[in-house]
Amino acid sequence: MVHTDLALDAGRTSLPSLEKDMGDVCPDQKDFANIIRDSGYDSLPIKLSILDKLLHTHPIWLQLGLNDAEAVEILRSQPPGTFLVRKSSRMQKKVLSLRLPNDVKGFCLKEFAIKESIYTFSLEGSGISFADLFRLIAFYCISRDVLPFTLKLPQAIAAATTESELEEAVQLGLNVVLEKAMHKCILKPLKDHIEMMLKEFHTADGSWKQLKENLQLVRQRNPQELGVFVPTPDFVDVEKIKVKFMAMQKMYSPEKKVMLLLRVCKLIYTAMENNSGRMYGADDFLPVLTYVVAQCDMLELDAEIEYMMELLDPSLLHGEGGYYLTSAYGALSLIKNFQEEQAARLLCSEARNTLRQWHKRRTTNRTIPSVDDFQNYLRVAFQEINSGCTGKTLLVRPYITTEDVCQLCAEKFKVDNPENFSLFLFIDDTWQQLTEDTYPQKIKAELHSRPQPQVFHFVYKRINSDPYGAIFQNDNRDQNT
Repeated sequence: MVHTDLALDAGRTSLPSLEKDMGDVCPDQKDFANIIRDSGYDSLPIKLSILDKLLHTHPIWLQLGLNDAEAVEILRSQPPGTFLVRKSSRMQKKVLSLRLPNDVKGFCLKEFAIKESIYTFSLEGSGISFADLFRLIAFYCISRDVLPFTLKLPQAIAAATTESELEEAVQLGLNVVLEKAMHKCILKPLKDHIEMMLKEFHTADGSWKQLKENLQLVRQRNPQELGVFVPTPDFVDVEKIKVKFMAMQKMYSPEKKVMLLLRVCKLIYTAMENNSGRMYGADDFLPVLTYVVAQCDMLELDAEIEYMMELLDPSLLHGEGGYYLTSAYGALSLIKNFQEEQAARLLCSEARNTLRQWHKRRTTNRTIPSVDDFQNYLRVAFQEINSGCTGKTLLVRPYITTEDVCQLCAEKFKVDNPENFSLFLFIDDTWQQLTEDTYPQKIKAELHSRPQPQVFHFVYKRINSDPYGAIFQNDNRDQNT
């Protein structure tokens, strides 16, 4: 949900800033009559614009799975000017659902239908069209046009100056004030009791005794024996991480605990990349996290992970928070079963089944997209003449270019002649080679915003190879990656 200004506030926006934002999202007046859709993936300024912020935080305001009743229920309790973009079952199209002021008679919200064609998006009744949904929303953050109000981002998003701050805003999600109040009233007085019960349970079943023994065993192994073949955090970084884990123990809010876990994981990624000058994907991360958890030697971390997994708002289990939480669970599982799994360095079937059951139980009846739908992960297929197609899920930030993704693919797929390979988009039975300065995550976001679902794939393959050598199955796992 996003708040809107009920009146224009010229005092808070300078003319140069307004001109810059208008340049980012608004087409020239001379192009209104015959607008041509641009690529939508232009180079972006270092300073975060409204469009940048919308791209980073779309899980907050883009809620296509909400039905009419749910939208009314959510917006009824919100201040006037709050809005959501969702798909209306009555209109069978995307709509902008806007919370009206209390003095307006009748319904508490008004819906503005979004017109979509092959090349443009616009609000019904407006003569202004845009290349994608993100640019449409960004434009109405600075211009009313057919709306009664200009749209304004929530303070946490509007005030953000870095990608990390935007990611934190997404993780905190909506109704943060209510969540904080509930945690303070319920979880804070129960925190010590919950921790005591978890400790007694795991002591009685012998699992902590086994974990303590295996922590010592794993600490004595070198990184390569744990499947680590990339740079690891040094002693100073490990101490910083241990301090963060100790701070996590003092918190009663599962959301705040997850935010600290996010910082820990990003510190690990930074150490991996800074010490090598390379980018790494999810396949490299779990062994390093396992190594770091063992070096911290904190038995209580097992209870911390369990606390977050059971008490975190299910809407936050998707995206980076849920990914790193399950990664932490996986790291502890590898340590608990080290003797059994030291050869394969893979999660045992029991651990995988536990994760699947937990995820199903905690997200039942929710229509939130999976982690692969969000902006930090990209599924890339690798096509080679002799070996067919394989695929990997890569950690790719929104502002990572195709050139950078190609370099990462060359490393992950062990390609010796990367100059002969490129990243392609396979959609509607056609192949499009992406230029080096495009942004794959923004292409993915734009494809997600189209009215009709489409099957598409990102494929890393030889530039001059037979494009029909790749065969894809139209299953749910590969769709809209």
